[in-house]
Amino acid sequence: MEQGTQHTLAVTSYENAGVTFVKMKGSLAATTAEQANKEMKRILDAGAKKIVLNLADVSYISSGGIRVIMMTYKLLNSAQGEMKLSSAKGMVKEALQASGFDLLSRVYGGNIQLCNTDEEAVAAFKA
Repeated sequence: MEQGTQHTLAVTSYENAGVTFVKMKGSLAATTAEQANKEMKRILDAGAKKIVLNLADVSYISSGGIRVIMMTYKLLNSAQGEMKLSSAKGMVKEALQASGFDLLSRVYGGNIQLCNTDEEAVAAFKA
């Protein structure tokens, strides 16, 4: 992102058939990490155990954003929950892969996984 670019983030969620779908839009950057963390904690506190985190509309992710995802995953995992990351593309997908998210699914089983679509993510819960 260009220097001086304003980072913003919008987080929406809904539950369907026991799966909580979370959609993020904007930037998962140092300046939006606290907001993202609060939103994810609110969703976990509401009892979500299966989360599909859709990143299709996230245009930028920094190490702070990756940290939010990891912290959410750790909290969810300790509550016997699962999280799937869906629809990441471009530099966001590359950053997640470079950070080892593909390896995490092998280490932790299917509890965290990069998926191409929400449908693929939901199917991965049942596997």
